[in-house]
Amino acid sequence: MSLELTPDHLQQYARDGYTIVRSAYTAAECDNFVLYMLDVHAGRIQIEGFGPREPDDWNRVISRNLHHPLGLAWMLDARLRQPLQTLLGEEPDGVQSMYFYQGSEQRRHQDAFYLPGCMSAWVALQEVNAQNGSIAIQVGSHKKPLIHKQDFREDADGSKGRWHGWNQDDTFDALFEQNGLPEISVEAQKGDVVFFDGRLIHRGGPILEPGSFRHSWAGHYIPRSYNPWPYESYPRLRVSFDGVCRFTPTH
Repeated sequence: MSLELTPDHLQQYARDGYTIVRSAYTAAECDNFVLYMLDVHAGRIQIEGFGPREPDDWNRVISRNLHHPLGLAWMLDARLRQPLQTLLGEEPDGVQSMYFYQGSEQRRHQDAFYLPGCMSAWVALQEVNAQNGSIAIQVGSHKKPLIHKQDFREDADGSKGRWHGWNQDDTFDALFEQNGLPEISVEAQKGDVVFFDGRLIHRGGPILEPGSFRHSWAGHYIPRSYNPWPYESYPRLRVSFDGVCRFTPTH
């Protein structure tokens, strides 16, 4: 089974930096994932490295070098392989996934600042709207500048990066203004998958109903040809859709 990207999907992704494939997952699949993660949260399902948590701790679950079984299965779901391959231009490797119990209200950012060369597949596990926190994106910003970590640094010869001395979060707001492009809210129905270019400026929208749940999952992928991957921290686990796991050199 796979997801089909139509010419309209491809045109929208190239133009806007994102596209939505409706009803990619069934309601039963989404409900099963939500119940599983609620059980992990409460300790009814015990997995080393994941929970249980305090009853009011609904922060996102980030899986990098350690994945819980269902999260790994979703990251390598065969339905995602062809769309990711098409949009990345080559075979994808999964490097990270995140589970959100609630909307993040995270400030503006670009995923590729943290994970160079990445793109993401974000799945709504329930209806996502302004009440529980939609996603705000700057349409077309993937074709504008990308902020890099070296932009904040001073070189050995004293040359300062473009954003040297700036607060990291503030730079994305400044770039947003410089881009001069519109921002829209992305809302989704249960089972929809949104494919994002990693260079796209986006943020977690305001939550109009505080405390509400907004179950969703996101997988992040990079091109397999990245070896080494220009990622500046510790070696990261990459998992390919054929099941090969490897720690890649980074720099």
